Amino acid sequence: MKTNSPSKCVKRTSLLVGWVAAMALTSIQTAQADTWTQKADMPTARLTPKAEVVNGKIYVISGVYANLRRIEAYDPATDTWAAKADMPTSRSMPVTGAVNGKIYVIGGESSLGASARATVEAYDPGTDTWTQRADMPTPRTRAAASVVDGKIYVFGGASGGGSGYPEMATVEAYDPATDTWTRKADMPYPRELLATSVVGGKIYAICGQREDGTHREVYATVDMYDPATDTWTRKADAPLPRKVHSACVLNDTIYVFGGRDVIGGWPQSTLFQYDPAVDTWTVRPDMPYEVATAPAKAVDGRIYLIGGSSQWPPSAVISTVWEYIPSPDFDFNKDGVVDAQDVSIMVGHWQADTPRYDLAPSPAGDGIVDVQDLVALSEHLFEDFRNVAHWMLDEAEGPTAYDSFGTNDGYLVGNPLWLPDGGQLGGALQLDGVDDYVGTPFVRNPGDGPFSVFAWINGGGPGQVVVSQFNGKEWMSINAAGVLMTDLKGESRARPLYSPVIIIDGSWHRVGLTWDGARRSLYVDDVMVAEDEPGNMPDGSEGLNIGCGANLEPSSFFSGLIDDVRIYNRAVRP
Repeated sequence: MKTNSPSKCVKRTSLLVGWVAAMALTSIQTAQADTWTQKADMPTARLTPKAEVVNGKIYVISGVYANLRRIEAYDPATDTWAAKADMPTSRSMPVTGAVNGKIYVIGGESSLGASARATVEAYDPGTDTWTQRADMPTPRTRAAASVVDGKIYVFGGASGGGSGYPEMATVEAYDPATDTWTRKADMPYPRELLATSVVGGKIYAICGQREDGTHREVYATVDMYDPATDTWTRKADAPLPRKVHSACVLNDTIYVFGGRDVIGGWPQSTLFQYDPAVDTWTVRPDMPYEVATAPAKAVDGRIYLIGGSSQWPPSAVISTVWEYIPSPDFDFNKDGVVDAQDVSIMVGHWQADTPRYDLAPSPAGDGIVDVQDLVALSEHLFEDFRNVAHWMLDEAEGPTAYDSFGTNDGYLVGNPLWLPDGGQLGGALQLDGVDDYVGTPFVRNPGDGPFSVFAWINGGGPGQVVVSQFNGKEWMSINAAGVLMTDLKGESRARPLYSPVIIIDGSWHRVGLTWDGARRSLYVDDVMVAEDEPGNMPDGSEGLNIGCGANLEPSSFFSGLIDDVRIYNRAVRP
């Protein structure tokens, strides 16, 4: 039997990497953007509907402020709707799961705010009929459910609707083949109004809320459940807390849509992407509308969001349907650059049906990782989402602070002193607090999207600035109490963001600001010490000042050492 030796595999990969690089240098860039298309409205406007896909059609079930028994089916191929047989039991906020061509509707509440049901009913789209099944052991509503290996797993929820009913951490699995239920390991903590998604046989429980008298909180936490071992593992938090959001898997990637960030909050238009392979979140461009409680389902490489609420109070329900096609993501290892490592990862799945790497032809691939996918990858090779600029400040002399990453060389103003061996990382620059600073060309517009800035500092004083944008805002500075702060804010924010950590104690500190497209975060010594709610960022079109304020105010000049200043065009987690 023939086998591929390691040397042959390496040689094949090297040849393919070289071929793709050549393609990249000669191809015309055809980068795709996310696309949103409004489709035919659902006949019935619904809040908190549920949806499942069977044979390419989306079946929408239940929904508050509507006939709770009504079922309607959407055919994406024809953009049409059809009424189906009513559900026998009237209820809102159930969970659903599709197994072997049948849809199972589980639990819920008889009316908004009522106690929970344990009822389970199965719908057969082929015959348009309903069948009673074994009740769930724990009556509950506002839970979440996902299917793995033909079993439906139900997570959390509450014993009834509203704050008067406690949330639960209970997990139970239903086997339609035997019509039986089995208790599983509890979630790490109680919660309701969460979302779950399945990638690689693992179930990801995303965000949710708890409101039971002792707790009143919306979570950003994510926990992974492994049905094979009945165990839980904590994963990277979502960029923002969410409840009544929706989650959907496409190409082994989880997309999280809208929802609310606080109890009783306004629906959001945010869209987050989670890659379980590298446990990393990405903030994607906003949706074209604000929405909560809209189920999201994937059919043929497209995701459909249906109904929900786009206002507050939530009784303002909608029947809107949107089709979403995400642009392909070729940075497979999430290191910020599309390069030979990403080519190698794709080659490692050569001739396999691996959705994460089968991205051509758009939008759903063709069921195999092959030359079409490599050609598509070649159009994005060498795209870099890492450093925008990096001033190491290791020079021993001269008027220039060189950008080791690009062409944004800085120029020294005043008479800063080079300390070739006095930095935290090699050398550093000593500023006198009077008129010393480093000016740079234009590097980054904060209003363009996610970015980060990090620097090492030793010294400084109240009112002094680490990094600012000329004629703009102070990106990182020190307030009157000696703590790190940022004044970088757009119209939707009225206040600066402050850290509780004093940084003028005579020691080296690495300070940082990140903006993920939704919220600001401050870091001291690679620990996040402050963050805030969603907002926006102002535009800025001038260069940066390292070591003084945006308008060169005398009190803003930094006195002390600055080392290793970095700008990224993404939100970096140290």
